[in-house]
Amino acid sequence: MIPAIAILAHHNLDRVAQVVRFLSDAGLYVCIHVDQSVPADRFNKFKSSLSDHTDILWAKRVKCEWGHFSLVEATLNMSEEILAERPDAGHVMLLSGDSLPIRAPAEFISFLHKNPGVDFIESVVIGDDNWISGGLGIERFTLSFPFSWKKQRRFFDIWVEVQRKLRLNRRIPNGVRPHIGSQWWCLSRKTLEAIINDPAKAQYDAYFRKCWIPDESYFQTLARNHASTIESRSLLFSRFDHQGKPTTFYDDHVEFLDKIDAFFARKIWARASTLYERFLSPLPTKARTAPNLERIETAAHRRKTGRGGLYMHGRAPNQWLEEYSPTALPYHVFTGFNAVFSEFDDWQGTHSGIRPHGRLFAKSRVKFVNNGSIGAGGMSGSAAIRDLAPENFLCNLVWNTREQGLRFHYEISDLPKIGKFLLADPHANLHFIRHGWMLDLLNRGIENNEYLRTTATTMINRERMVLTDLEQSKTNCNYNIWTLGEVLSNPQTALKATLGEANVQMPIILPEMTDASRLTDFARELKNIGVDINSTLLESAAANVQTKNGFKAQK
Repeated sequence: MIPAIAILAHHNLDRVAQVVRFLSDAGLYVCIHVDQSVPADRFNKFKSSLSDHTDILWAKRVKCEWGHFSLVEATLNMSEEILAERPDAGHVMLLSGDSLPIRAPAEFISFLHKNPGVDFIESVVIGDDNWISGGLGIERFTLSFPFSWKKQRRFFDIWVEVQRKLRLNRRIPNGVRPHIGSQWWCLSRKTLEAIINDPAKAQYDAYFRKCWIPDESYFQTLARNHASTIESRSLLFSRFDHQGKPTTFYDDHVEFLDKIDAFFARKIWARASTLYERFLSPLPTKARTAPNLERIETAAHRRKTGRGGLYMHGRAPNQWLEEYSPTALPYHVFTGFNAVFSEFDDWQGTHSGIRPHGRLFAKSRVKFVNNGSIGAGGMSGSAAIRDLAPENFLCNLVWNTREQGLRFHYEISDLPKIGKFLLADPHANLHFIRHGWMLDLLNRGIENNEYLRTTATTMINRERMVLTDLEQSKTNCNYNIWTLGEVLSNPQTALKATLGEANVQMPIILPEMTDASRLTDFARELKNIGVDINSTLLESAAANVQTKNGFKAQK
């Protein structure tokens, strides 16, 4: 018995001709159906190019449309032609015009000789599977679809909704239990003859003619009525994305396809010359090692979800809809450090390799690194532009600095809206010095007591709000909190913690610290003008640092 190949062709006919010659020369029967939509001159040219292969069969042409029964009709025409003209054809393998053999035809022939009565067709009970990607399920079989999905999309959708609302469900015929699976099957002669000669075929055809995408259900369902042995898999390798669109294979997939344990693959790009040259030449029989299918699945998943932290016109997901961080990578935020260490940015640049940006969320302007007005990726330093969507501003900056990393200052008096975002982002690493703002206030030399009292009280209240929010269950950031007194008495502990993964074990040179000799007197002055200052936060203490998520400073 000799296997037969049935090919549905409609474009790139020169590539189809290459595949047909290769398969025919290898001793396989070949039958071709060319979509009737193909102009007569192109069809005649294609047929003439294969005139030297007189054993090729040509099926009656049908005008095909995706999603409709015409594809089943074309397949039935090829099957009937093969069964009538090739009495020794033991199996029929259905391929598309953009398929390629990826193993030697001799291996395919030998495999089917060893499995003479087996039908290789993916066939899964509808409703019990995860096979469908981005399409209709049982409604494929209970609704009718008179409109073209590609050409009359609006009418298609309206008619589906009308049927749902009016509950216009079609009855599934007796003897039909809907199954679904890949269109690309390999059926035995016995099963195909039984399907074609079934007394109820006319009834089945009339029913499936109104189903949606019947080429994925007609043979998959009826084979269950007639096959004695079904192996529910396809001998052709293909993958689909979340929208149900097939993955296209290019020249750089040659090594991947060479490892696939299947006999054919689709969908092959017509210009993938390397693939056609590689697989349409004599292929040695060899053991197949399992390919890394996760590469395809990962690529499909990334196409669906995008890259985490990337926002653009084609990808703007709800930032908190998924469990993932809205930002691309971890980043560090410093509060109070510039007030305590006058050369903190230089020190960070030396020890971590990343010089921090200034106060990105200061009310007056965006302070990029080195006081620049333009940030990475050409981001504007305009506070007005930033404030339209401060969360997206930060997400974009994290993305644009993903090669080197992001560190920046955020003070209590800065834009409060972004503070909530920082506390909720698992990529945020916060380093917080309580009452660090006091040194900045001290060195500003404010003489207006009313202004001083109002400013200090505002800072205290905002600091308390931050600490209260940190205690909430929805806080996902990592953080270290020190009191000003702890940092002044033991600055090395806090400084080393700010380095994060760049934390060095060797002794480090401390940056110059701000003069804090008048801090105690200044705290007393604030109390005297009515500020509720907590003086204990200014006292030195053991490094009993408040931390979360294991993000902890080490002495």
